[in-house]
Amino acid sequence: MTTPHIPDELRRAVAADLAPVRPLPAPWVRAAEVGVWGAAALLLVPAFFGLRHDAAALGFLAMWGAGIAEVVAGLLVVGVAMAEAIPGGGLSPLRRSLALLGGVAVQGGVALLTWMRSPAGPESASHAGVSCFAMQGMLGLPALALAVWLLVRALPVRPRWAGALAGLGAGLLADGVWHLVCPVCDLHHVLVWHGGATAAMTLAGFLLGALWERRRLRRLG
Repeated sequence: MTTPHIPDELRRAVAADLAPVRPLPAPWVRAAEVGVWGAAALLLVPAFFGLRHDAAALGFLAMWGAGIAEVVAGLLVVGVAMAEAIPGGGLSPLRRSLALLGGVAVQGGVALLTWMRSPAGPESASHAGVSCFAMQGMLGLPALALAVWLLVRALPVRPRWAGALAGLGAGLLADGVWHLVCPVCDLHHVLVWHGGATAAMTLAGFLLGALWERRRLRRLG
């Protein structure tokens, strides 16, 4: 087999474009960067807004344990998103689906546990729902923005999937923090408004991934 001739001009262009690159950090390292925001929010948000009125009735495990567990679960899902964004790698459809379903199960389990320990709630649940949706968005958007920035730097092959996973992780993180503050224990409130906020974050991540993919294809085209 003969080696094809490469024009000297092309060789020079390739040589001029060569530059050292920094190796991509491991997925858990990149997820830990998002975890800095989660840890700060976990400490500062309850200190600013105060703990929920039924903290004593919930007890440590259903209060702090559930909130911290949800934040950790969110960071694990963000780590899965970072693994999905590894160039030439990625996850199987089954593992991506299990990560999404696992995140939903964790948030649903925290909601059910909270309702079982303290089923009563104030009458202004609908008004509080709008506030909770907005607050979770404010808490989750910085985490999502940082996660998406880390994802696109890795040049993901399936940015929509990676973005959706990052959005779910950011939503779980935000819900875990707001779980310490939200005064409403009604199961309908938590599933609709808190779950809706997490679903919105997941959709936002998916759309950001799609937008980045479209821009990348436009540049290549």
